[in-house]
Amino acid sequence: MGETSTTATFESSPMDDGLFARELDYQICKSITEGLLQQTLLTNEEVHKAKILLLQKYRPPIGELLAEAG
Repeated sequence: MGETSTTATFESSPMDDGLFARELDYQICKSITEGLLQQTLLTNEEVHKAKILLLQKYRPPIGELLAEAG
């Protein structure tokens, strides 16, 4: 009997300059927001809202995955 492989192979495309720029911009803004929270210049609620807006604006590929994970 012939066996067939059930293992799927996925080709991943490298992150292009546009995706990298979006991710970098998102991470920088997120870091600034968290710094403002540390300095008590923003509340937790404001930081949460800011992160949602940043995700919508930049659509960062890694940031979106991390946000979904919790």
